[in-house]
Amino acid sequence: MYVKRKQKGIHHVCLRVPDLHVTANFYRNAFDAELVAEWGAEGKEDHAFILDLGTGDYLEIFGTSEPFATGKWQHVAIWTDNIEAAFERAIACGATVASMPAISHIPTRSGQVVHMKYGFLNAPGGETVELIQDVDADAHM
Repeated sequence: MYVKRKQKGIHHVCLRVPDLHVTANFYRNAFDAELVAEWGAEGKEDHAFILDLGTGDYLEIFGTSEPFATGKWQHVAIWTDNIEAAFERAIACGATVASMPAISHIPTRSGQVVHMKYGFLNAPGGETVELIQDVDADAHM
């Protein structure tokens, strides 16, 4: 059910993919995304799903036969508490590995260091998904 779940931030990221159902099933099965809403006519350009990847982190997916070559996002990143398990599950659901998980300790300009494990997947719809897991300062592969 569609409800407002947060006051600020990104409402949704929109994907247009060749097969709406394959992509929606991938996010539902690989990342436990929940169906929030569906509209439009089956097989038409207005057919879409809104999926919730967290608490109001919506992913809108449209099926289309039209290519989108310009103005596209580089990737969407999804937080996880267990990147290895999330990678295995996503691969079992049809993703391929773009880069295996790695640890990075990224120094910011303010002096803080961001500690994360990250890796990239190619999802069945053609989009790139980054998985991110927060780690401790002493983490290493």
